[in-house]
Amino acid sequence: MWMRNWNLLCISLMVLGGSTIAVSPALASELSAETKTFTSSDPLAQSVDLEEPLTDFQTLNADANGMEQVTSVSQLTDVKPTDWAFQALQSLVERYGCIVGYPDRTYRGNRSLTRYEFAAGLNACLDKVQELITAATADLVRKEDLVVVQRLQEEFAVELATLQGRVDTLEVRTATLEKQQFSTTTKLAGNAIFSVADIFGADGGSKNQAVFQARANLNFNTSFNGYDLLFVSLYAGNVPLFPIGGFRLPSTTAGGLPVNSAEGALDVAFGGNTDNRLQMLGTGYVFPISPTAQVFVVGGNTALFALVPTVNPLLDDKGMGTGAISLFGQRNAIYALGAAGAGAGINWQFGKQFIFSGAYIADGFGANNPDAGSGLFNGGYTAFGQITWNPSARFSLAATYTNTYFAPGRFGFNYNGLPLEGTAVANTLAGQTRLAPGPLFNPSPVITNSYGVQASYQFSPAFVVSGWFGATYARLIGDGDGTILNYALTLAFPDLGKRGNLLGFVIGAEPYLTDFDGGNPKSFKTDIPFHLEGFYRYQINDRISLTPGVIVLTAPNQDASNGVDVIANLRMTVMF
Repeated sequence: MWMRNWNLLCISLMVLGGSTIAVSPALASELSAETKTFTSSDPLAQSVDLEEPLTDFQTLNADANGMEQVTSVSQLTDVKPTDWAFQALQSLVERYGCIVGYPDRTYRGNRSLTRYEFAAGLNACLDKVQELITAATADLVRKEDLVVVQRLQEEFAVELATLQGRVDTLEVRTATLEKQQFSTTTKLAGNAIFSVADIFGADGGSKNQAVFQARANLNFNTSFNGYDLLFVSLYAGNVPLFPIGGFRLPSTTAGGLPVNSAEGALDVAFGGNTDNRLQMLGTGYVFPISPTAQVFVVGGNTALFALVPTVNPLLDDKGMGTGAISLFGQRNAIYALGAAGAGAGINWQFGKQFIFSGAYIADGFGANNPDAGSGLFNGGYTAFGQITWNPSARFSLAATYTNTYFAPGRFGFNYNGLPLEGTAVANTLAGQTRLAPGPLFNPSPVITNSYGVQASYQFSPAFVVSGWFGATYARLIGDGDGTILNYALTLAFPDLGKRGNLLGFVIGAEPYLTDFDGGNPKSFKTDIPFHLEGFYRYQINDRISLTPGVIVLTAPNQDASNGVDVIANLRMTVMF
């Protein structure tokens, strides 16, 4: 006779069910105390201690035959929730119906287990297995069903043959696509922007003609694991280098060179001055370092605004030609202060409502130059920090700080290029600097500290208000300090008239110089150069949109005596 502790029945049945339970040292000691040594050919039964005399065969047989099936562990009067095997018993009894008890509703978990009792418990499990097999096969296909299927196959033989042919064709096409596909990890996305524009006004209208300008972007987006992004961006356009930004407005003198104001810069102007030659715009890699933090490494002339929150969700199109028609109408101008080049940064969400964005970006025109005064750390740079607060899905608020160093001849709201936003007075610090190094320019570098606040609130799905304020404190090293302001309020009405449409308005002031202390600046006025813009994007289909818009500029080049200029623009954007 082979005897075990009653608790071993639970363990044995759990093993049969695909689970294993480790026997504790306390239980092993308990088993040893209840048994005495006997010899058996069963290796599992070798050297078992037996201290109680063996029960006679007739008693065991009667106990086993008297065992009854129970349906709830609560029916067992001697099993308590505090017992170490309670959960195992509960699972076997209530989930599987696989344990029996004695007629007096006891389980007797601390007594020895006989082979007969083990057989009774195992038989209960086998009965349950048989029930499950019967239930699973009760609805198997009958002979009559097979006859019906055969008749249907004969009746729809033509249709089945046609379907088989279509499947074969799809398999051939799929195989061809797999062989000829561009990449399994890379997708091509891009856009083409076409713009017809003219300027009207007492001053600007006489200096400009109607123009047709275009820009195209090709973006190769690659992901290796679904969470990262490697991007390569190419662009080409026909916007001329001069006049800067597209149109000639009243100019100032920067080191003897007339400089036109950049207030008339349309969205198509950004990155569009390549003389229709395809060039590298930027490249970078964005990857997570934790579930709440993403790091980005960028090269070329990647603009910072494409990588961090700018809190103008509908009018800032990240260069895709679907938002505001002007560059100024898309985001706080301090994002344009030197923030395009090579470097690294992070977007880190802490808590549920806050995002920290930080970056160091070296001047894209000097980061790759090993000469003195250039390179990654000894040339122009932008150090950027921002806290964005999102208390709800409808409201966002951000506070931004940038510290920027400009090498001589590089200062301006220009994404490390030619000035694209603001008055000529602001972009030259009242004529103290010029746009590029030459024989007639101030050789002093410029360092700026800029502070910005941006906010956006969605009053309803059909109305969003956003705005910003930016203050830039610029120091022409060794020559003086100046203050430059920019601010705006934007109104957006998405899906107006049709899903995908957008009506937008911008009311604000492009960067203008309010004062300059020290040095010998050219004489300048401080009239506020208001920027008033309205546009309506009509979504022709998922890929093509048409956007007519008007920009009104008061006090061009921050001088009210220059009159009012009006820019009319018709933009078509094709996405692919």
